[in-house]
Amino acid sequence: MTMTQNSEDSAAVAEITPARLNGRVDALDGNRLHGWIWDEARPEERLVVRLLRGGVPVQEAIADQSRIDLRRNGIGDGRHAFAMELDDRVAAARADLVIVGVSPSTGAELELRLPPPAELAAEAAIAVPLARFFDRVEALIALQRRSQLTQKELLDKVGELGLRLTEYRLREQEAKQSDEAEGKVSIAARLAELDVFQMRFDQTLKSFDDRLVAIRKEARAPLRQVTVILGFLSGLAALLSFVTLAVTLTGG
Repeated sequence: MTMTQNSEDSAAVAEITPARLNGRVDALDGNRLHGWIWDEARPEERLVVRLLRGGVPVQEAIADQSRIDLRRNGIGDGRHAFAMELDDRVAAARADLVIVGVSPSTGAELELRLPPPAELAAEAAIAVPLARFFDRVEALIALQRRSQLTQKELLDKVGELGLRLTEYRLREQEAKQSDEAEGKVSIAARLAELDVFQMRFDQTLKSFDDRLVAIRKEARAPLRQVTVILGFLSGLAALLSFVTLAVTLTGG
């Protein structure tokens, strides 16, 4: 789409939606002229403000400055204020000044009346207390919003802490179950080791029995010698049994 087509589309929209300019000059304080203007049909647009003296353009500005009171009163996003610094000669010719707001998209114009000093003084006497009141209301609203955000953050943190606590308890339970399972495996392993020891001990006793038979056949020693050997074997068996019991107790 070309720039010409964009211009034509903008012109078509402008023809469909008539401009609705609204604004005013707030004051001429010394050499400072300030006020606001906007197009209600195009709230995103920033209008041009022209200052004329005797019909001749002297100065102009863009109404794009932000003011809280404009936003508070529903004047678009509040960025429709303007201000001009006039030289002494222009400011002194107050009666000859004309202020005009112009819409760049539609070319519509609105002459902004410059109120006389007495009217401005009366308005200021009312506007100052009202401005203070609304400033306090805005401060209370901001405080309430901050409190709501703080409460939300607190609830989020409490929920996060609850989730972490639940996760910790689950891990603790899993670790306990794992320890119990490992304990059972350890006991089974020690019992298996004990069975192996018992088997080896039985084999040792059998070996001693076989040697005893061999001794009886080969040596044919006196009965006393056999009794001593049997006593020795019995003591050895008792000692091995004691060792087995000690191993069992240690493993438990």
